[in-house]
Formats: sequence, C-alpha cells, structure tokens
Amino acid sequence: MKNHFCVYSHGFGVRKDDRGLFSDIAKAFPDFKHVMFDYNEFDESSNTLIARPLDQQANILSQQIEAVRQEDPEAVIDIIAHSQGCVVASLAKPSKIRRIIFLAPPAQFLGLEKQDINSLRPNTVTDEDGTIHMPRRDGSTTIIKDDYWKSCEGIRPIELYNTLGNLTDLTIITATKDEVLANIDFSGLMESIRIIEQEANHDFTGEYRELLLEQITKVLQND
Repeated sequence: MKNHFCVYSHGFGVRKDDRGLFSDIAKAFPDFKHVMFDYNEFDESSNTLIARPLDQQANILSQQIEAVRQEDPEAVIDIIAHSQGCVVASLAKPSKIRRIIFLAPPAQFLGLEKQDINSLRPNTVTDEDGTIHMPRRDGSTTIIKDDYWKSCEGIRPIELYNTLGNLTDLTIITATKDEVLANIDFSGLMESIRIIEQEANHDFTGEYRELLLEQITKVLQND
C-alpha cells in the first residue's frame, strides 16, 4: 500500500499548525503522514514573526513537496491550505497532487490591506522605512516589510484557483460567517472546482471545527 502524505499550507502571520487548525485535522487522519512547516521567520525570545513574501513562501512549499517525493517516490500527496496559504499553494502550482482542499480562501486579495492595518490594530507601529509591527490577538507581533506587500501586487486569486483546478482535484470550503475576509464571492470559478459552503468563522473554531473535519473526511475519502 502506498503511503499517504498530507502537506499543509498555513495562513498569514501564524505558525505551521495554523493556531491548532492543522493539528486537529492531522489527529483525524492517524494513518496519514503529515507535513507541517513554517513559511515565516519566528523569533521565540521576542515572540515576533516576520512575514516572508508570497513568492518565497511558494518556493518553500514546492521544496517541501519535493522532499516528500525524495523520501517516498510512490507517495500519494494531498494538500490542505488555509486562508492566504491557499494563494501560496496556487502560486506554487504543484503537479501530481491527488487532491487539494482550500479552507476559507480569499476571493479577492488582500483581505488585509496595508492601509487598513492601523484601524484594525490600533497599537500598530510603522517605522520610517515602512516596516509595520502589528500586534496579534495571541500576544505575538507580526513584522511586515515592503517586500511582502510588493509580492502581493497583481494577485488575482480566482484566476490562480482556476489554473490550479486544471492541474488537480480542487475543493474549496468557504466560511459563511468569515469575520476576516470581506469578499467570499467565488462566482468566477470554473465548474470543475467544488465549493462547499460551511457555516463557520474564518478559523473554524468551536463547534465549527467538528463540522469541518467531517467535510474534509468526505472529500479525502471520495475516490
């Protein structure tokens, strides 16, 4: 029997487990091998995260997938991505992936605009060079430099998702009570991409988590 790997692509300004979301998904599939990794630089001593540009994140994802193939050339690989991690996965354009699931992906980029940060996070500090120090709800600080914003220019998520949908089996699970993303209109998607609308907040917390796990199980076991 071939080994089954699940590679995860986390969202903006969080660690590899996506604040526990990916850890809970992994627990639901004990027979899989799970690959989680950080896109960003993190300083444990200062509890500070530096957001890497999207193209660099896409390269990291490609390297992780290649590492799986080097370890096990016959591996079956699925990808689960959340929020901005969906855009990163689309930029990477991975091939020979069995199935990809997007959780609460942005329909229009960015959900978090540079000019909106100060209003969203009142204690945000901006350096003279434009570097932003944004406090997060978990007590950490996310540092966003100009190279990150430049990497976001011209991103059209729907076009990226459609391109990816031509390469592999893609399912999108939207959060109908998303408090982070203002635009969840996916009407421009090609028909072959499945859309599942789930009543949930952006991180699928609380009672929404179990419902999400049920949906993911149906998608991954639908052969």
